[in-house]
Amino acid sequence: MAYYDALTAAWNSPTQPPTGVTGAGLAPGDTTEQKIDKINFWTVTGSIPTSAYLSTDQIANCIVYSEFKALTAALQTNLLALLSIPSGTAGGLAGGTDNTTLLPMGMMLDLFPGGSGTRQRLNALVRAITHTWCQDNGYPFRSPTEGHLTVVDASNAGLV
Repeated sequence: MAYYDALTAAWNSPTQPPTGVTGAGLAPGDTTEQKIDKINFWTVTGSIPTSAYLSTDQIANCIVYSEFKALTAALQTNLLALLSIPSGTAGGLAGGTDNTTLLPMGMMLDLFPGGSGTRQRLNALVRAITHTWCQDNGYPFRSPTEGHLTVVDASNAGLV
């Protein structure tokens, strides 16, 4: 099943943990539960996760002022309205590759084209965030430091 391709590749990788991943590697003698527990605590930096929460001040601090000034007054107002949304308990505005069609990231992508200083800073921001391997690969996660895969996922992936 395509959904489990990343899990299968990581599970069977001769390099443990896989390249770019921080955490305990899977050992041949580990039980399925032990392997899942290890994977749930793998973390990654340096990539753009499928989903991340950014605070409005983090986003605002990525905006290059000269690029902001080049926007029309109406676009500046819309952007400032977006940045006035409080971050709250949900963690902030959704970002990452799965969220480009949603208002926050969609607006940033429309207003600041690829190669712009603002886009480069946003990319650097999300690449610097430590997140779970699960989050990076579109699997369920509980927090930025813990995934939410289960033995059922390993079974569904054909790994047990």
